[in-house]
Amino acid sequence: MAEAILMPKMGMTMTEGTVEEWYVHEGDQVHVGDALFSASTDKLTNDVESQADGTILKITAQAGDTVGVSAVVGYIGQPGEKLPDMPGAQEAPQAEAPAPAAEPAAAAPAAPAAASKEIKASPAARKMAREKGIDLSQIIGTGPGGRIKTEDVEKYIAGQSEVKASPTARKAAADLGVDLAACQAAGGRIMKEDVLRAAEGEPESNDLPPQKVDPLRRSIAKNMTESWHTSPRVTYTHPVDMTAVIEMRKRLKPEMERTGIKISYNHILMKACARVLMEMPDVNGSFKDNMLTHHKHANIGLAVAKGDGLIVPNVKRCDEKTLTQIADEMNGLVEKTRSGRAGMDDITGGTFTISSLGPYGITNFSPIINQPELAILGVCDIVETPVVRNHEIVILPMMNLCLTADHRVVDGVKASKFLERLTRILENPYLMLT
Repeated sequence: MAEAILMPKMGMTMTEGTVEEWYVHEGDQVHVGDALFSASTDKLTNDVESQADGTILKITAQAGDTVGVSAVVGYIGQPGEKLPDMPGAQEAPQAEAPAPAAEPAAAAPAAPAAASKEIKASPAARKMAREKGIDLSQIIGTGPGGRIKTEDVEKYIAGQSEVKASPTARKAAADLGVDLAACQAAGGRIMKEDVLRAAEGEPESNDLPPQKVDPLRRSIAKNMTESWHTSPRVTYTHPVDMTAVIEMRKRLKPEMERTGIKISYNHILMKACARVLMEMPDVNGSFKDNMLTHHKHANIGLAVAKGDGLIVPNVKRCDEKTLTQIADEMNGLVEKTRSGRAGMDDITGGTFTISSLGPYGITNFSPIINQPELAILGVCDIVETPVVRNHEIVILPMMNLCLTADHRVVDGVKASKFLERLTRILENPYLMLT
């Protein structure tokens, strides 16, 4: 009996998922561990791997279809196996008894093979071609039955650097002094007409062909647009003297690294924010349907770059954890996120977010709230700055904190008090111990 391919449950709160793209087609041979398709939620996208060796017998959920968790999206098995709940599916044909010997006859011409509806390629080759933006129909397969292998794709990529042009195009280019590489080819191969257009100086479009963005970027676009239209937001900026935090990290770093834990300024900020969030429950809340929900614990997220997008994993119950525990857990979440192993539980349930652009030299910005949270803290670069202290000008390591708050709940006074209290703790981090 064929085995069902199911939409996986990628987190405790996941109820449905969308098939973003199939990497295989019906009739393809796959092995355990091969990527079959990519599945996405509104938070993340993961590849779903095959759990068995066999042939893709049927794909029941097409790209773009949204189905429930554990719903059947396809079947895998051996050719001819019956598919469950699919009338008309046939059992594998039984071997017939050998026919009695007959007089030899002239061999009949072999019937032409049925035209394949799909290009034969291994799942790994399909994935490589998809990532490189290559049309598989342009590649000649060297595997059994003309099946395209990863080596074929690699060979095609290596040969793409050569300029493809017709003999007449090459002669025209030589006669007119036109660089073939500068000619635009509509069909992938430069023809004489392309050379003539280039010689005449026909204006070319400055735009590259539009490309469909990946699921992560589509999810980010959707969530940021929703946040922009949901929260009446205001960003408040407050400078903080980081002298004490720098000294604290300097003293803690060697001891923590002996246990294999790297500590960053973000980890200290997470611990300090957790303290302030417990003191100011309105900031550690969510607002929906005119109902304000206060959260018992501070689940603090940190925006992590993945590819050309951002994902926000969060450490649960930061208010109850030590700085060492926060640093260790956050480091693990960053590694999981960047390697594509973060689950739904890792990126849902947050109550407050920190977005740090300090490493990029940013000194002021307005982060967008991560819905349904009520505030997000933007962390800027630490800059040596002349500051007046006790009627004297001194140079101090100053950093701007940028708090974007949902004005429906966190008005200017609440936001200012939050930043004021956070600044006081960072300038005297021993207050986190009280």
